[in-house]
Amino acid sequence: MNIALVRVSGISQAQNSSLSSQKTRIHQYATFNEITIDKIIEEVESGAKETREGLELLKNLVETGVVKRVIVLKLDRFSRDLFYGLKWLKYLNSHGVELISIQERIDDSISGRLMLQMLLSLAEYEKSTIVQRLNRGKERRFSDGHRTCGNIPFGYEFDDNDNLVLNKNHKRTIRFIYRRWMQLGDLNRTRRMHVLLYELGRRGYAWKDGTTFNYSRVRYILKNAIYSGQLAIKNLGDVPHVYESIISKAYYKRVQLSLT
Repeated sequence: MNIALVRVSGISQAQNSSLSSQKTRIHQYATFNEITIDKIIEEVESGAKETREGLELLKNLVETGVVKRVIVLKLDRFSRDLFYGLKWLKYLNSHGVELISIQERIDDSISGRLMLQMLLSLAEYEKSTIVQRLNRGKERRFSDGHRTCGNIPFGYEFDDNDNLVLNKNHKRTIRFIYRRWMQLGDLNRTRRMHVLLYELGRRGYAWKDGTTFNYSRVRYILKNAIYSGQLAIKNLGDVPHVYESIISKAYYKRVQLSLT
């Protein structure tokens, strides 16, 4: 049995031609070398992980003793981690399974094994470089006051120009939550939350998907610094953001004191 393994790191890559391009090249190689591809395993996962869904499926097939070859376009499609890559290769070798990388010609000689280790080291280095570059870009965007990741906070949405703007209806909801929370300050926090949730439901205020508010959603809004004009990321601190805010920073701090 001959298995083709194709992999990309994320959904955005899966939606372009990367997976199909890998499959096309593998089929071309197989046709030229008169090899029949019996199964194609597709993965949308990081190659730096030891355990991946596709590799686990491959392992299950190998355990049955029917796998003869595993074919990849490039070695970094198989693994981007030196230790894990060598571990998986040793596993395949112990079961008599040949790994074929179309773009790198590797045999089982001493020099071939050395080349394999060098290629896996290079794949790991490239992965680390990509991560470092992404992190630097994230830090730069954050320092400039732009969101870098995560779900869009309640109250914000993208306009036709892909700018993050406030939804007018949700803006009123957020202001109501902050105002009523402070107005109910003579109640303990539990009672205050019960009253606030009741009033939100009675007024018809709803979450972005149309469902009702609950404790965690209200607390999420009360604890989210973005409404006061601040972005906060663990290990990076907080900075003023470039988007429209709803409450003042001083008012936000008063609310945080009431939550402790």
